[in-house]
Amino acid sequence: MEPTTGQSLTLDDIVHRYAGSLAVDHVTLEVAAGELVALLGPSGCGKTTLLRIIAGFITQTSGKVVIGGRRIDELPPARRNVGIVFQNYALFPHMTVAENVGYGLAARGTDRNAARKRTAEMLDMVQLGHLADRLTKQLSGGQQQRVALARALAIEPRVLLLDEPFSALDKSLRLDMQIEIKRIQRAAGTTAIIVTHDQEEALGMADRVAVLSQGRLEQFAAPSAVYDTPATYFVNQFVGTANVLPGVLEAVSDSHAAVRLDDGTQLGTRAPAGVAVGSRVVACIRPENMRLADAADAADTASGALAGTVELGMPLGATIVHEIRTASGLRLKLSEPRTPGMGPRDTGAHVWVRPASPDSVTVFAAPSP
Repeated sequence: MEPTTGQSLTLDDIVHRYAGSLAVDHVTLEVAAGELVALLGPSGCGKTTLLRIIAGFITQTSGKVVIGGRRIDELPPARRNVGIVFQNYALFPHMTVAENVGYGLAARGTDRNAARKRTAEMLDMVQLGHLADRLTKQLSGGQQQRVALARALAIEPRVLLLDEPFSALDKSLRLDMQIEIKRIQRAAGTTAIIVTHDQEEALGMADRVAVLSQGRLEQFAAPSAVYDTPATYFVNQFVGTANVLPGVLEAVSDSHAAVRLDDGTQLGTRAPAGVAVGSRVVACIRPENMRLADAADAADTASGALAGTVELGMPLGATIVHEIRTASGLRLKLSEPRTPGMGPRDTGAHVWVRPASPDSVTVFAAPSP
């Protein structure tokens, strides 16, 4: 099957209010043709509202929705040519797999032979051709998900919307289905938007991730940028895990800075944007960017080494995560690779820990209490 050509999607300054409550707060997104974008955030952040606005189920308070250069705000859902995979798949249990996949084509009055050919192409793409005559209620959860995806793609949508598509699946099946959906989306060349609160899902599948909080867009960037260089303190705390060390911004020089922690330790860091020298800040370091320091590092005041005591160690497959309490009472997590036979460090062991490098430390203005 030849890939279809996805179309660009623009959300231009979208605002939406529910009974006076602001659900979406001036969100602007430019999604490229053929791109897979994840809308990521906690419950109530506005991601599902944005999806429903694109689909036409909700009319936004203000702003524009543009697909392929054409404004579609006034079009009803059936005329927007947008495919949707719902959270519960919404399949017809009394219909066969082939009938479900071809339902949208039949509803549009597509020629029967053309519809039959298109349905067969879609079933081949999702590798379910051998189950074409089986009732959907006789399928596994993963198979039902692929039927729903094939049905959404059969109408050759300009944009494909996926609303928490893995929430009904067992954890062991989710990764396989994430890979499968990404493969199918790439093969079809379809522009896709996936709504999720699962950060691993978003970071693993998407070309870019839009992180939302309380209706506002916090960051829109490639997954690696969202994780490595979070734009806001919210993104830093919501995506992944980070140790938070309070202090004062002492100096800034070009792209680097110095932070004096509350216990007197000086850390070299990346320079923060929009934070004045002398301001209260938090220095954030991911557990995998923490290192156990040797004696030379511990003696070097510029290394940022902190004395601590191992309180707990947890082997997690290929890594071990240690919780370390510093002399000043901070609890830090340190993740290190686990070699065969390696176990956690002894509880109560005295250690020194430090950041891997200044570039691994992100600084933000201290959040309000």
